[in-house]
Amino acid sequence: QKQCQTFQHYFKQINLSKLFVLLKISLDMVWLEVNRNPTGTQKKVTFVLINLSLFVSYALYSLPGAFLPVYDLDRGISPAFTGLILAAVPLCYIIICPIAGKLLDRFSSKGMLLLSTGLLVIVTFLCSFLELVQSNTLFVTLIIILRLCQGANGGIIDVIAFAITAKMYPENLALTTAIIETSLNLAVAVSPFLGSVFYVEGGFYLSFVVTAAAVLVVFIATIFGVTNVDTKKDEEGGNLSQVLKDVMVWFPAWHSAACMILFNFYIPILAPYVVAEFGATAEFAGIALLVNTAGICISAPFLGHAMDRFNPYFFIVISAFLLPACYLFLGPAPFIQIVPSKVQLLIVLALIGVLVPLGCYPGLLIMFDIYQVKYGGMPQAIKNYITSIYCASFPLGGCIGSAMSGVVAEKLNFSFSTTYIALGFLLQTVLTVLWAGFVWRAKKQAKLGSYTLGVKIEDDERTPILSGGSTSYVPDHEMAVTA
Repeated sequence: QKQCQTFQHYFKQINLSKLFVLLKISLDMVWLEVNRNPTGTQKKVTFVLINLSLFVSYALYSLPGAFLPVYDLDRGISPAFTGLILAAVPLCYIIICPIAGKLLDRFSSKGMLLLSTGLLVIVTFLCSFLELVQSNTLFVTLIIILRLCQGANGGIIDVIAFAITAKMYPENLALTTAIIETSLNLAVAVSPFLGSVFYVEGGFYLSFVVTAAAVLVVFIATIFGVTNVDTKKDEEGGNLSQVLKDVMVWFPAWHSAACMILFNFYIPILAPYVVAEFGATAEFAGIALLVNTAGICISAPFLGHAMDRFNPYFFIVISAFLLPACYLFLGPAPFIQIVPSKVQLLIVLALIGVLVPLGCYPGLLIMFDIYQVKYGGMPQAIKNYITSIYCASFPLGGCIGSAMSGVVAEKLNFSFSTTYIALGFLLQTVLTVLWAGFVWRAKKQAKLGSYTLGVKIEDDERTPILSGGSTSYVPDHEMAVTA
């Protein structure tokens, strides 16, 4: 009874408004700690859900590729406008990715992910009603606007996914990058087939309604399952121009774009080639592209694991030599004495599917490592900017490759087209070798303890790649570089 009286006495002295403030501060601290240090299960659930978000966003990117040309022809719309409609999404990706990197400095990663996914649901659902528009001019205008909106939200989801993954799994960055890219390529490979099935069963309307429903499911799962990983700008600062001015840092992103140019070059012209050369149907071209994508999806996780364990720079240099060499056998080149056949085509496409990840997937890991070696630190803002540049490299290569394909194929046959592109890529091979030499020199200077851009890196304070250990960049809480 005495204890109860004492409790009542003290309780009367408590200011309830201060108690609520204290409670709110306590909850905020717990929430912040959970976001900074999510458990293993939270990380896994978040990683799965951002992969699903990327899958549906890239599925929308390539979904209309199978049925839109047919639908537009039935409406009397020129193929040139169809190409413009299909190109709207990757073009918007290129523009929005750097902007998304800036937005991550200021806003919650989960909030941005939810907003982009929610808008993607609305935009996709609106696309289903476009067949009600009678005027072709208005139809083309509206679908391009909606496709640009899809591209904007998809680009933001892309950057957020890589930024969150880099924050959660810094020690397995190449492996997680490979898994994400596998999800993207799987979406690009499967969605045209699914789009054609939906179009046959229910027309233009059903193709987008079903996809909007799938995005809605992912949106609801994201609300409850994704952890809000902190990607906001820290006190160390950093700006985008600093990254763009440093060629050594962003060169791996350009190499990824160059690899994607080769990967996307033959896609528009493969079907006419197999029909003319082998008398095959367009279905065989679809199977060949599926084999091509399967090479990426199957090999990517193994390559990503290897890139985290061994020096990732070697993978980029190897791809610079092997990819154009393999491309010469695609046509094959006129000076290679091989009779073209279906088997030869499938084997070469499968090999290209394995070689493209060699040049693309270690890019983000290497960009982080080079910046850290040169500048002695890795502010969160710089991570966001590097991630956005890396994400923009893939649609950039896709746009250039598809555009070059249409121009070159009008004047040259398949064999000469692929040969000239492969020989042109040799310039990238030379640039890659020169870039690798500059990187080796910078790392050697840092290893010797010399000053690099005003930052001295001591012998026992080197990055993991520099010291020959694990190839992942050093996480923030383990940073041992002093200015």
